Amino acid sequence: MQIKQAWPGVIEEVVSTKVRGPIFSTLVGEGGGRPLVDLGAGPCWFARRARNAGWQVTAVDARTERLPEDMEEITFIESDVRSFDVSSFHTVVVLGLLYHLTLTEQADLLAGCAGKRVILETQVHTEGIVPPAAEPWGHQIVEAPEMPGIRGVVYPENENPMASIGNPTSFWPDEEGLLTIFERSGFQSVQVIEPAHLSKYGTRKFYVLNSELVDKR
Repeated sequence: MQIKQAWPGVIEEVVSTKVRGPIFSTLVGEGGGRPLVDLGAGPCWFARRARNAGWQVTAVDARTERLPEDMEEITFIESDVRSFDVSSFHTVVVLGLLYHLTLTEQADLLAGCAGKRVILETQVHTEGIVPPAAEPWGHQIVEAPEMPGIRGVVYPENENPMASIGNPTSFWPDEEGLLTIFERSGFQSVQVIEPAHLSKYGTRKFYVLNSELVDKR
């Protein structure tokens, strides 16, 4: 995979190399027929990668506009991910979704995933890394009123038809705040995948969350 240094500690896509797909495939591993749910699956890029790795995949999204033709062996459910029951799945995939929710919705969704392995990829605000597309709100760091001590930026959703449903803004915490939310939601171990990768709005990262402590021996 060809990468280049964009800013210190940040990688970005070069030519046709896709950063997120290969990272996800490495993290999800072989499924062995175990059940996996992809919340906010969109065009099902990652659902298909999981299927090809042997997972029994359910893809969930509130919209159907971007569903691909290749959905063989993938169960699709049209549903609001904020109210979807994940209790029957081994692994929950939340990629490019969390940062389109309010902070309360983020915490509620993660709490509902407690007890599962969660592969998460999201925008995480990094102070000082504010590309032009994130001006001026990327500089306006605030403390979340609903969760004192959690700091980040407010993202204007601007009625993006492929992003948020029902909320005009979402909240992007910094990494310290995000890790706090993970802990409060019931997760005991978090694998932070370094380095971050770059989007047009700043930095994104993968995290693997578990509700049990991971033996590091």
